[in-house]
Amino acid sequence: MNAQDVTRWQDMALQYGSELGVKVLAAIAFWVIGRWLIHQVGRIVQGTLERQKVDATLMRYLGTVINVTLNILLVIGILGYFGIQTTTFAALFAAAGVAIGMAWSGLLANFAGGVFLIILRPMKVGDFVSVAGITGTVKEVGLFTTAINTPDNVLTLVGNNKIFSDTIQNFSSMPTGVSN
Repeated sequence: MNAQDVTRWQDMALQYGSELGVKVLAAIAFWVIGRWLIHQVGRIVQGTLERQKVDATLMRYLGTVINVTLNILLVIGILGYFGIQTTTFAALFAAAGVAIGMAWSGLLANFAGGVFLIILRPMKVGDFVSVAGITGTVKEVGLFTTAINTPDNVLTLVGNNKIFSDTIQNFSSMPTGVSN
């Protein structure tokens, strides 16, 4: 090896090293700025949920889901910046989303049932009803479940999807002695 070859190798190493150094510094900057933005989004979401008086447990759960999702997207973005193929990661992320959606399908059905119960109002708090095989007084109609206090003083939570997809008998909706 002559001096010219050594110089050429040194120049190449310096060029690739400086390009890699710039990419590493940019990735660190992306990470720091991305984490700061994720923190700001978390604060905004939490503030919004607090103003709407959402349950603290639900707020923490939603905050964690948002935080994890945004961090995964940040890491995938940084890997893509380095030229690493991220299509596999995107496919895994999409598959995880489908799996979570299927796991939550019952919860989403209860949510949809709750929305319809709140909009259509086949019963209200204080009504004596028989729904989904449970008879008692409605204590709360929530987004996911309805709380019914049975005559033997047992608080029973029934999924709204089950209520909405079954027969609803509201004994309080008509005055006593009136028939049609």
